[in-house]
Amino acid sequence: MVSAEEVSALTAYAASLGEVPPVADGRLTLADYFRLVQRIAVAGQDETCHLSRRTLKPGTSDFVVETIGGARDLEDAMRRIARAYNLVHGGDYNRVERRRDAIAYVVDDAGFPYAVGRDSGAVHALMEGVLIFLNLLLSRVVGADLEASLRSVRTRRHARTAPDGFLAIWKAPVRCGSAAYVLEYDLAAARLPVVANAAEAGRAAHVYEAVAALIAKRERAAEPRDFPGRVKAALISGASDQAEVARLLGVSVATLRRRLGEASLTYRSLRAEVLNMQARTLLAGRRHPGDVAEQLGFSDGRSFARAFKAWNGVTPARYAAGPPAQDRI
Repeated sequence: MVSAEEVSALTAYAASLGEVPPVADGRLTLADYFRLVQRIAVAGQDETCHLSRRTLKPGTSDFVVETIGGARDLEDAMRRIARAYNLVHGGDYNRVERRRDAIAYVVDDAGFPYAVGRDSGAVHALMEGVLIFLNLLLSRVVGADLEASLRSVRTRRHARTAPDGFLAIWKAPVRCGSAAYVLEYDLAAARLPVVANAAEAGRAAHVYEAVAALIAKRERAAEPRDFPGRVKAALISGASDQAEVARLLGVSVATLRRRLGEASLTYRSLRAEVLNMQARTLLAGRRHPGDVAEQLGFSDGRSFARAFKAWNGVTPARYAAGPPAQDRI
């Protein structure tokens, strides 16, 4: 999840454009962050999402990628990308460094014309998102997952404040408090050949698709296999609706639905299962059906009675009088 401080400037700008940010308790899932960036870049006609005083028209990233055409290898492609971004941003903020046993793409934002404070959460979020984008862009350029060659990721963020967010996506070591934002690869990766269609493969829309796929892959790897069980646990704990369940699980509502769909389930069916389990427990404890209906949030006793009979074949009153034989142990 992306914190309230990190998304505040972005969501305020989105709201000014008439976009509705998918924020729960001031936070966004990482996937929703990238989707929001794409939407407001188009709506606001600025790829920096208004976080820079120097706007970049939509399509700028595609223009930068076009400069890769004719690159010999990864190092050549990195240098072309850095040079192109420096031209469009009007400053020497990007560079490629050869180190003893590594090659690094460095984004040094000292002096960059941010519209907000350079050390704000919004800027850290923006730049850490840029590192994710760059790694996926370079991976597509060489047609291979470069994370296997990634030695370290460096951010100017002073300290890691949460186990999730932008930094959780990396498998390589992450170092905070750096003087710049850096992707450092094994030197051997510098000679990886560029694929024939590098410029097309690196189109911004394709890279964002790769970002979404990577996030989904990380979600599946990080979550326990029993995702429906986690949803039921959230419902049992008192979560009132689908959005709250998604927030508690650290995913978007769309991801919640997709993950349940993969198990051939729906949120509605799981909610009914939990409500039925709670209703049966309360009724078996000799609670009055009206009280149970109120406690479980039904609008009235009749709607509860209809639902309970559909689930169990008997009315709440009949069940309260004595559970069916198959429920007795």
